[in-house]
Amino acid sequence: MKKIAKVFGIVLVLILLSLFLIPIVFKGKIVGIIKEQANKNVQAKISFNDDISLGLISSFPNLSLGVKDIVVAGINEFEGDTLFAAKEFTANLDLMSIIKGEPIGVRKIFLDNARVHAIILPGGKANWDIALPDTASATTEDTASSPFHIQLKKLELKNAHIVYDDRDGKIFSELNGMDYILEGDFTEKLFILKNDLKVKELTAGMDGINYLSKVYTTANADIDANMNDFSFVFKENTCTLNALEIGFDGKFQMTDTDMIMDIKYGVKKNEFKQFLSLIPAIYAGSFADLQSKGKLSLSGFVKGVFNDTQMPGFGLNVGVQDGWFKYPALPAPVENVQMDLAISNPDGVPDNTLVQLNNFHIEIEKDPFDAKLVLKTPISDPDLDAALKGKLNLGNIMKIVPLEGIKLAGLIEADMQAKGKMSAIEKQAFDQFYAAGSIKANSIHVETKELPAPFDLSSAGLEFTPSIVKLTSFDAALGNSDFHMNGDLQNFFAYYLGDGILKGNLNFSSNLLDANKFLSSDTTAAANPEDTAAMTVVEIPSNIDFTLNSNIKQLLYTNMDITNFKGTVLVANSKLSFKQVMLNMLGSTMKMDGFYETTNPKKPNVEMDFSIVDLDIQQAFKTFNTVKKLAPAAESIAGLFSTNLHFTSPLSTNMQPIMQAVTANGILSIPTAKLSSNQSLQKLADLLQKPEYKEFSLEKAKIAYEVKDGRVYTKDFDVKVGSRKMMMKGSTGLDQTIDYTGNVSIPRKDLGAANSAMDAALTKLNSQGGTNVKLNEELPVEIKFGGTFLAPTITTNLADLAKQQVNSLGNQVKDELINKKKELEAQAKAEADKKINEAKAEAERIKKETEAKVQAEKERLKKEAEEKAKAESEKLKNKAKEEAKKKLKGIF
Repeated sequence: MKKIAKVFGIVLVLILLSLFLIPIVFKGKIVGIIKEQANKNVQAKISFNDDISLGLISSFPNLSLGVKDIVVAGINEFEGDTLFAAKEFTANLDLMSIIKGEPIGVRKIFLDNARVHAIILPGGKANWDIALPDTASATTEDTASSPFHIQLKKLELKNAHIVYDDRDGKIFSELNGMDYILEGDFTEKLFILKNDLKVKELTAGMDGINYLSKVYTTANADIDANMNDFSFVFKENTCTLNALEIGFDGKFQMTDTDMIMDIKYGVKKNEFKQFLSLIPAIYAGSFADLQSKGKLSLSGFVKGVFNDTQMPGFGLNVGVQDGWFKYPALPAPVENVQMDLAISNPDGVPDNTLVQLNNFHIEIEKDPFDAKLVLKTPISDPDLDAALKGKLNLGNIMKIVPLEGIKLAGLIEADMQAKGKMSAIEKQAFDQFYAAGSIKANSIHVETKELPAPFDLSSAGLEFTPSIVKLTSFDAALGNSDFHMNGDLQNFFAYYLGDGILKGNLNFSSNLLDANKFLSSDTTAAANPEDTAAMTVVEIPSNIDFTLNSNIKQLLYTNMDITNFKGTVLVANSKLSFKQVMLNMLGSTMKMDGFYETTNPKKPNVEMDFSIVDLDIQQAFKTFNTVKKLAPAAESIAGLFSTNLHFTSPLSTNMQPIMQAVTANGILSIPTAKLSSNQSLQKLADLLQKPEYKEFSLEKAKIAYEVKDGRVYTKDFDVKVGSRKMMMKGSTGLDQTIDYTGNVSIPRKDLGAANSAMDAALTKLNSQGGTNVKLNEELPVEIKFGGTFLAPTITTNLADLAKQQVNSLGNQVKDELINKKKELEAQAKAEADKKINEAKAEAERIKKETEAKVQAEKERLKKEAEEKAKAESEKLKNKAKEEAKKKLKGIF
């Protein structure tokens, strides 16, 4: 016995050790598979807590896998949307399949606080289509294999929240507080699939109309499942919508491409009270105390094939006969309720849908209200036959339904008819479409918790014709805001049927419009307009096209008080556009063109062109968060500015610019302004020991600026510092950093000790060299403004300037000596040249004097010879004459 006990003890210890060691041994393998599959197979951002739990004790003989804080977030056009999230995911895995290295068997799945947001965009793209396509190079074995094998026996969801938002088909549903248990043995081919569903709030609608709103829903269904052909048979199953109990049966089959269904449903009881439970205001009250009479009939079917291109046929019939109800605690009943509604589509072709509201009648305090509607071919060419007639005294609503926190008053009167095809309106063949009558409202008063203030509609009127619907008046007030509109509406009936765009040319005016009441999701936030955290995105409709000729005397927006707002406001294509809008704000005149758009409501955008004249700089800092973040120095600048500004930015979900993405440019014109009480200037004045440098001033400044990448860049501009002019350029950042450079000419005498040192060096050099060199009296100082606005840094090039000046002194002395040497050499050369020239002149004089004497002697000798020859000639001549006379005498 001792030996057996010892062996048993050893085995027990081994088993217990296994329970602890097996999860540790295989944890790395399983975690690795999860991460590999997550990154390998999907186009999404997947995250989860790395502290994954594995255990055997609670799930033996299976292995329990626990993963917390799972998030599957979209990318690209689904950026910012979360497809799936769960607080906790638990799965029971087949231990032997892990040990053998086979595909891991999944036996049970549990999800706690799962959040699913399924979206289909216009055009048909779904956010759950995140599986990566198989690569062409993958082998058949690779693509066919999977690390997991579904052997499910139980699936449980606790407190799930599921949203289906089909923006292409305009279908919306939301399941809030959903608990769901599915049980069945998926390892078998034939088994019973048990379903237990509870939803605290079910909302479902189409084309912007919720047909079910926050309805408590349950469903219990045992389904015969045949996994051989993926067919499922419903047998006398039941679901409830609030108090309305509906039974359904039929079958459903899935093939590779189709879902084939044949399901019928209908109420199990014909009590009118059950149907009333679908009306939120009635069900929210003391529904158990509600007294009612009358008969209800409700039945329908879904039959046919559903796939990517085809829908099944469907039908719905609702009838109420002699309906009556009353709350014992309230004074009035609702009487004579009659309804006959039939919706049919035999083949699933949407255009073959026929809606017939043959009769709807209700009486409240003897006031009757009647309606009828027949709608054919709703897709290709809606064919409408509709009528409304009756009175609805809102004050009487308070007498028939308990409405906590709600006050109603006023009278609505309707008497209108419309009959014809939409194609007649589109072709403007208004003689082929009949529309007449009116809907009027007077003295309407509404107070609810959802409204930030009481709403009063003193009068409103719509008059119907085939071509237009005339808004004769709309005079309303919400709290301290008032609204007044009139004008024409076009395409009203196509819009009413859900596919058309409502067009309007309206005049809009207001004495006071407090926009903060509409921008906040918190009805108390308007008490502090500067608190933008509670503001929410205002989505601009895509199916209206309004031109609003606007005149608003006073407009309150966040902390801005705007007056004389005049211009054209366009509302179309999810965009609010401003054309030539003029307004006054903070003592300035502004002109505004641009738009705010919400094509993607999660990523709104704004693009504006502003022309601003004479806006106070400090008021701009106090009013605009953008100025506070990008130009904090404006807090210390006194003066006015004008600018032409182009501004673009995406907006956050609280309607504030995303500063890092802001882009803007323009030119600031500043007639005169002063910057003082600034830490950067204080440090500059201390550094230069010049108190007057604590203040900058601007005179007739033109500053070109650009905002990009979270910084404001400015080109060169001049400021006055003391009596000096400084040229500045640089940037400031969203992170409050400063990067500016200033260039200014500063008198040398203002440099204190540095200047004294330079003067001493100058005197010494001049005395040693016998020179008379001088330093510049104006020095080009470069000032660097860095750091942040709260902790600025100031650096200058003064040290470099001092070195430059000392070097300059030596160079000047050297230049002086060289110049003196050249001067002496020039003087010596000039003296030598003078003596040479004098000698040359004396020699030339002597030469000329000698030549003159020689010439004179030549002239004398010549003259003497000539006189001698003449005398000799005369002598000879006289001698000849005497001889001739003697001869003549001898003859005669």
